Amino acid sequence: MSVFGSPSIAKDRVPWNKTISEGQWAVIAVGIVAGILVAYARTPMHLPGHKALLWMAPILAARLVTRTFAGASVGALVTALTALSLGGRIAGGIGMMPLVVLAGVVLDAGVELGERRKFAWRKVIILMAFAGLVANLICFLKRLFDPTGSFLSSGNLQDLLFAGTWHAIFGFIAGLLGAVAGHAILRLGRSSD
Repeated sequence: MSVFGSPSIAKDRVPWNKTISEGQWAVIAVGIVAGILVAYARTPMHLPGHKALLWMAPILAARLVTRTFAGASVGALVTALTALSLGGRIAGGIGMMPLVVLAGVVLDAGVELGERRKFAWRKVIILMAFAGLVANLICFLKRLFDPTGSFLSSGNLQDLLFAGTWHAIFGFIAGLLGAVAGHAILRLGRSSD
């Protein structure tokens, strides 16, 4: 037993948790790959918010599989930094990068809620779909900070509604895909053991 302020003499003490370290590295690797996808992949959709399918779904799946604390937040940060360093744009560029990290925090909070309450996987999948919706709507906030200040015109309000709707749809789909992929990977891992 260790007393506050004195060194521990326990022989089984490890200076860091290897599992957490490996989980963080896995999330970082997925974030790098997702950032490359965001920077270079060209999709035929060209709809607002569709990049969530490229970064949010893999980051969420990695967070669910590794069960790493703040995994989605770290993954979102790494994705944004990778995409921006390669010349890509995510959530409006470097000025709006905190929105991507905040979206990761929302995903982490959703996963934590599901794990703490011990929800069945069906409920976790639905919860993560709605967490993805909220997370992508956070990324949509960049539209409200348009530097031209012209977002108050009636035509632009219609554009904002259009963009917000698509952000919500793609966020929901990304959360759903990430949760289903994470669940499938976990089940495959259990069946191989």
